[in-house]
Amino acid sequence: MNKYHAIRTYSKLCQREFASKSECGRAEELYCLELYGTIADLKFQVPFILSEKPGVKITIDFSYLEDGVQKYEDVKGVLTRDFRSKLAWLKQLKGIDVILQRR
Repeated sequence: MNKYHAIRTYSKLCQREFASKSECGRAEELYCLELYGTIADLKFQVPFILSEKPGVKITIDFSYLEDGVQKYEDVKGVLTRDFRSKLAWLKQLKGIDVILQRR
């Protein structure tokens, strides 16, 4: 368990472990949507480098294509100042909007 009380959870459906039950649940939903053909090219834990020196990066939980549009999604129970800053930085540097799933 981490400082925000998230419990690492394994998904038999996705064949991988996730940082929390909420993230696992959303991953399984997206996995099913990909199986049904609603979304495509589902990726987990997509890293972005925000700065080489000092080394600053952000890892977004999910990436997928929906109707030909690239989407990025992150599941958060607690939205920290650090994460909000990194999201703003990601938007400014790469023009990427991240859909936040609050659970």
